[in-house]
Amino acid sequence: MIQALKVGLKIELTNRKNLFLLFIVALITVGMMFYIESQSAGNQIVEKTGDFYSAQAALTKFQVIDASDDGDGSDLYKSLNKQKIAVALQIAALKMQNSKMYYETSIEIAELRAKAFDMEEYDKVASLMPSRIKNTLNHMYFSHLLKAEQEMTPNLLQYFPFLLFFFSIVGAGWYVFISFYTSSILLEDFEHSSLIKGYPIRFDQYIFTKCVTYFLYIIGFIVVVFACAVPLIFINGAGDASYPIAVYVGQPAIYSTIHYVALSISYMIIIAIFAMLLSIILNVLLKNMYLTLFVQSILFFLPEVFPSMISFMPYSPFNFLNFNKILSGYPLELAAPVDITMTTGLIILLICIALMMLVIKTFFSTGKIART
Repeated sequence: MIQALKVGLKIELTNRKNLFLLFIVALITVGMMFYIESQSAGNQIVEKTGDFYSAQAALTKFQVIDASDDGDGSDLYKSLNKQKIAVALQIAALKMQNSKMYYETSIEIAELRAKAFDMEEYDKVASLMPSRIKNTLNHMYFSHLLKAEQEMTPNLLQYFPFLLFFFSIVGAGWYVFISFYTSSILLEDFEHSSLIKGYPIRFDQYIFTKCVTYFLYIIGFIVVVFACAVPLIFINGAGDASYPIAVYVGQPAIYSTIHYVALSISYMIIIAIFAMLLSIILNVLLKNMYLTLFVQSILFFLPEVFPSMISFMPYSPFNFLNFNKILSGYPLELAAPVDITMTTGLIILLICIALMMLVIKTFFSTGKIART
C-alpha cells in the first residue's frame, strides 16, 4: 500500500491543475485582504449608519404627528423611534471609542426589538429589521462583550480576526470549489485506460491512492489560507484568538475565534469528502465532467435559490453544505422555520459518506469501475 501511495503521489504531484488551484486559493485569500481594505469591511460606523437608515425607512411607513410616549403613534412606532435614537447613540459611542456605552446601547436595541416582534403591524417593517434569531444572537454577543470588557471592533486585517472573517463566509463557495476540483477525478483514467494498465499496482489501490492524494491537496488548500494570512501578523499583529462570535447550535452560544475556525475546518473536510465521493459516483454514471459539475451545482443551489426546500426536506444533506448559514440560525428565519443544526448535518453527511463508499465498493465488485 505504501508503494501504491508513492505511485499515486508521483502522478498527482505533476498535475498542473492541482498546482493551479493552490495558486487560486492563495489569490482568493490575498484578494480578500484587499477587499476588506477597499470596502471598509468590518467598519462598525458604516454598518450602524446602515442600521440608522433602515430604522428611518421603517418609520416612514407610519403617519404619525407626535412620536412622544403620550403621542398618537402606535407602540411599534414608538419602539422604532427609540431604536433609531439608540442607533444614533451607537454611532456616537463608536466615534468616541466608548466601548461600554456601545455595548449597553446595543443590548438596549436588542431588547427593544425583542419586544417589537410581537407588536401589531410588525409585518410592515419586518424586512427592514433583523430576524428574531439574529436579534437573540446580537443580544448574547454584546452581553458577552460587556461582561468580558473586550475591545470594541477588532481589526479584520489582523491574523485571527481575518481568519474568523474568512471562515465565516467560506461555506458559501467551498462545496462548489471542491466539486469543480474533483469533477473529473476518474474521467482521465477512463480515457487513458492503456496507461493505467501499466501501473505496478492494482486498480482499486490506484483509485484509493488517487482519493488520498486529492484529500491531501484539499488539506493543502486550507493550509494555504493560513500561510497567506501569516504576513498580517507582522503588519498588524495576531489579534485576539479568543474574540467571540455568536452562533446557533440548537441554542444560541458564544464561540471563540479559534473554536469557530477549528469547527469550520472540520466541516470543510467532511464536506470535501462528501463532494469527492459524489464526484466519483457521478463520473461512473455520467462519464462527463461538465454533467458531473452541473448535477453537483444544481443539488447545492436548489436550497439556496428555493429556501422553502429546506423546510420541505430539512434533513437533505445538501441543506448543510453552506455551514455558515446553518451556524447563523438561517433555517429559523424561513417562512416555515425548521430547527436544524450542523451537529445534525454532520451526522447526515457522515451517513451519506458511508453509503457512498458502499456504492463505490459495489461499482468495483460489479465491474463498473475496472481496469479495462
